[in-house]
Amino acid sequence: MSHLYLYAIVGPGDRGDLGLGLAGEPLRLIGGGPVCGVAGSLPEKPQPVPPALAAHDAVVRRLSEQIAALLPARFGQTLPDEQALTDWLAAHAPELAEALVQVAGCVQMTLRVYGEAQAMLPDVPDVPPAGGPGTRYLEQRRRETERERSLPEIAPLREALRPLLKAERIERPVSPAAAGRLRATAYDLIARGASDDYARIVAAVSSDGRLAGWHVAASGPWPPYAFAPGLVR
Repeated sequence: MSHLYLYAIVGPGDRGDLGLGLAGEPLRLIGGGPVCGVAGSLPEKPQPVPPALAAHDAVVRRLSEQIAALLPARFGQTLPDEQALTDWLAAHAPELAEALVQVAGCVQMTLRVYGEAQAMLPDVPDVPPAGGPGTRYLEQRRRETERERSLPEIAPLREALRPLLKAERIERPVSPAAAGRLRATAYDLIARGASDDYARIVAAVSSDGRLAGWHVAASGPWPPYAFAPGLVR
């Protein structure tokens, strides 16, 4: 039984020769609506071993260099046949089309933040929320959510990078103890060609003492994996 293996979501139109997939299978464009899938037929599902993971990423990277707006699919995403993929694309077309607009002409940089303890956070006065118990609770939750979506630990670097950022996603470890010194990961969407500027800013701010003991590690550019909707990631 063959499996239709999905590599990416793209917009419609003639994409030319899409090349070969991770097992050497020819890739084809599937779907005729506002979004299409780039897929290939495999005799069996690939196992998540390093060579297969690297081959998948290599295919996605090649496609992303060929196609300006592309949403990478996670490794191992398969569907029974072309009709199943066409139906799936139609069901999620608005969300996928919106995401394609966001990533058009962009790449992803990944920034990991390392530190020892929450005590190293910048000293920001914690003003108690005003209002009744319900209002105070909601305000406290809002502050907690805001912090989860920001990086006050390295605020000077985030401000320096801000002119380059088209979008950002911040993730913190579900289990900080298990993550060791990793405090957060920022996925930054920037214009193609801006990765050298991004790297220079990271290096400059990291070396001038403004990060107060925090350590950062940047990697990329990558295809915009983190900006594909959850159903694709």
